[in-house]
Amino acid sequence: MRPIVIGVAEACLRCGVCCAVETHFCHVQFEEGFDERYTYVYHCLSAQDPASNPGIWLCTACHKCEEACPYEASPLRFIEAAKAEAYKRGLAPRLLTGIIAQITSTGYLFPITPSTERRRGELGLKPLTTEAAEELRQIALKTGLTEPRGEP
Repeated sequence: MRPIVIGVAEACLRCGVCCAVETHFCHVQFEEGFDERYTYVYHCLSAQDPASNPGIWLCTACHKCEEACPYEASPLRFIEAAKAEAYKRGLAPRLLTGIIAQITSTGYLFPITPSTERRRGELGLKPLTTEAAEELRQIALKTGLTEPRGEP
């Protein structure tokens, strides 16, 4: 007897509805190379090693695939698992690891520069603080969102 997850994954690979229903179209489906027979989800999940497939990072977790899925297979769940494995193995894009480092060091997605502070002053806004950074570092630590282990 095969585990239910394998059956769900196989149903997902054979289906493609999430990439074919125009009102719930996966935005990545518009990328060159994908069509109704070779879908983005198939591209991600049928790879020999999904975690090393750079295509997984195109998914923005919009959940459209879940809404369209007639089998409740949740392609997103499989893609997110591949992303988590890729991150652990150091295969995440440098842009992503840089964003994580920025957020956990300052509490913001962008650097706090003198230009930022000057512009905020001109607009009558309070200066930015980095108080949330420590809390974000603790969250990152507890959830495993630390520096990737392998080489990017």
